[in-house]
Amino acid sequence: MKSIQNSKLPALYLRLAIGSAYLWEVADRLGILGKNGQPHVGWGDWAHFVAYARQVMGFLPSGLVPALALLATLGEGVFGLMILVGLYTRLAAIGSGILSFCFAIAMAISFGIDSPLGYSVFTLSGASFLLATLPQYEWSIDALLERSAMNRRLLNNSLMAVVAGSLLLPLIFADRTSAQTKPNPQKITEQTLLKQLLNEKGISNREVQMEVVNFPPGSSSPAHQHPCPTFGYVLEGEIESVFDGKHHLYHPGDSFYEKSYGVHSLTRNNSTSVTARLLVFFVNEPAKPNSIQCK
Repeated sequence: MKSIQNSKLPALYLRLAIGSAYLWEVADRLGILGKNGQPHVGWGDWAHFVAYARQVMGFLPSGLVPALALLATLGEGVFGLMILVGLYTRLAAIGSGILSFCFAIAMAISFGIDSPLGYSVFTLSGASFLLATLPQYEWSIDALLERSAMNRRLLNNSLMAVVAGSLLLPLIFADRTSAQTKPNPQKITEQTLLKQLLNEKGISNREVQMEVVNFPPGSSSPAHQHPCPTFGYVLEGEIESVFDGKHHLYHPGDSFYEKSYGVHSLTRNNSTSVTARLLVFFVNEPAKPNSIQCK
């Protein structure tokens, strides 16, 4: 984690340096920086750049040079812009490294090895390949897209849970009459609806369990604790609860949150005729019990 944090600023610096260098050269060839001969202008127009490209690629057939010069300029413009804004950064950095390496080899063949070394073309190629190996690219479009994708996955999982709950709720209510006629009406029952292991970025070793807890008329649970965060929603009936010394009376439509290891000294259905039902969500470690009785 520390190495990832330490790479944020170097990654940004590499992107700015490589991307701006490419876009500056493209702007020069298109005459955006000024005309040929003006200060800080290398070529000033396309014709002067093609003439220079013929020198760099003098070992190739002359008819190929204009097309290769155009392809190289398109590559520099596209890779430079992608690297600068951080869009498909790793792919663009690999392309930049290959392109600048080809420039360096062509310059070495035509002008000698001192030319690409003096103009740091090999350095540009190495910096591009280094950028491609970094673990992440903060302050980039890639980072925004990654976060959006993660949020979409979380949203989709939440929607699936809501849809599943919506489909199951009619079955829960439809089962009310049969549940009330079951033997041993004082026994509290639990019906598991969903178990889902969370496997998202930044979330590990956690499982969500959704269940319906049925409290028959007059029933109460022994003192207990939940060793995990617990969320509840009253589907039907009323539940009297004493949690960590505080008294609560929950009605249909009420929801609540309970911290880990809080003590339920009382959980009771005071009605003599209506079964109370709770929809409960546990966020726990896999295979760990959701409830433990107090000694």
